Amino acid sequence: MRFRVVVPLAAAAALALAGSVSARPAGPPGYAFGTSGQSPKLGVRAGQVPPGFTGGPTTASNGETVSVYVEDPLVAADPGAGRRWADFLAGLLHGPELSTATLYVASLDRVRQICGAGALGCYSRGQIVALGEDVGDVRAASIVAHEYGHHVANSRNNDPWQAVDWGTKRWATYLNVCSRSLSGQLFPGDESSNYRLNPGEVFAEDYRVLSERRGGLPESPWQVVDQSLYPDQTALDLLAQDVTEPWTDGTFTTYRVKIGPGASGRGFRFPTPLDGRLVATLTVPAKAKLVLRLVDLTTGKVLAVGSPALRVQSVPISVCGQRAIQVQVKRVSGAGTFTLAVARP
Repeated sequence: MRFRVVVPLAAAAALALAGSVSARPAGPPGYAFGTSGQSPKLGVRAGQVPPGFTGGPTTASNGETVSVYVEDPLVAADPGAGRRWADFLAGLLHGPELSTATLYVASLDRVRQICGAGALGCYSRGQIVALGEDVGDVRAASIVAHEYGHHVANSRNNDPWQAVDWGTKRWATYLNVCSRSLSGQLFPGDESSNYRLNPGEVFAEDYRVLSERRGGLPESPWQVVDQSLYPDQTALDLLAQDVTEPWTDGTFTTYRVKIGPGASGRGFRFPTPLDGRLVATLTVPAKAKLVLRLVDLTTGKVLAVGSPALRVQSVPISVCGQRAIQVQVKRVSGAGTFTLAVARP
């Protein structure tokens, strides 16, 4: 199992949240990004509690049940630690994904044993491992909030992209993650040289900032990702909306239109306020030849073209910064009634 890992940014007295490793389709299994370059020594599998931890499903003060395990020495020092961390998680802005998260709080040495050398916390597939007590100027609560932000993203739909790497739908659209990634300004899923420009990590840090402000906690320094990506209020508001009102699917529109022998074609304008997948499907009448085109209304650029030889033309595109698309049905020959179906984010 690969873990998202947080490491120190520099050899300074004050520790800070930093890099991470998420499950990637490529790369060596079990690797961890950190100052030592070492891989995690131990994986935490869902449903398998590592030795030396006590806990389980815990009822928070608000009545929600949260899975929390605390390393035994921390329980001995603070028997109420499990309930306290359950209250903290339940107090974060969340949706139903809370029920699929498991938090393991541990000492610094144990965190590094599980997550990798230099680590302060890690995340993978609902499993969060993090410090259970403050270390230097680093607050354990900030680390847990950051890692829970990964869990929020991992539990959201941002089709056709993975939200854990790109961020959630509205938030990622506002930050222009798609267009900035194409231009080489952002690097979704990059847990290596471009870590500080990885929108998946930016999202987790934005969630941490949102959580600290909501909880009235001092805001930790913005040191994990690039300073230029520090959130404004709109970014935090859209993130909060993505948590409480997750985007689940796009809209679907169908037209049946008669086209005469003298017509050049028809155009249909669609607002596209969110980035994502748009698919236009044209069904051509038997006695006509038509061609489907998708055009960026702002620039006039033709984004995709169907084949006039096909009776059914299905043309997909990724909306990537375009805020209005025109779907054009051009007549080549013949006449009749065509059907146009458009699914958009």
